[in-house]
Amino acid sequence: MRKGIIWLPILIIVLLVSGVGFAGFKYLQRKPTIPTPTMSPNLQPSSQETQAISPTIELTHTTVPLLKEEDVIRTFFELINEHHINDAVMMMSQANISNDSTKQAWGVQFNAIKSINIQKIEASMPENWTDYKHVYKTTLETYVSSEAANAPIPYYG
Repeated sequence: MRKGIIWLPILIIVLLVSGVGFAGFKYLQRKPTIPTPTMSPNLQPSSQETQAISPTIELTHTTVPLLKEEDVIRTFFELINEHHINDAVMMMSQANISNDSTKQAWGVQFNAIKSINIQKIEASMPENWTDYKHVYKTTLETYVSSEAANAPIPYYG
């Protein structure tokens, strides 16, 4: 097995980055907040020189940190590297996994990857980004199974 760049992962990466980047960006747009109750006594003097204490609840909003787009890409490739193929496939956009046969085809291709490691992630063409689509260039080091030589997509490794 040779180390090097192969066309199969490059093709997969191009298709996935657009789908994963789109899926990840959908979730990044939301800024969920979690109310945190704090108690503060409300002291009110009564007419008989005694004080009644009634608690009031003040809600303060704490922002939950969201994943960065690069984290979504890292998670996707870590799932493939750890052979959690179904989870990786389910992270893809519906455009790439519209039916069971395409999901299975992606699964077969991902199973041929023995290991995949991210070397670098960088923004690609930010001037073309939209509110719902960001593209990233990902440099990978990939080792592919020798059985992939008989796959329908040509084997270049």
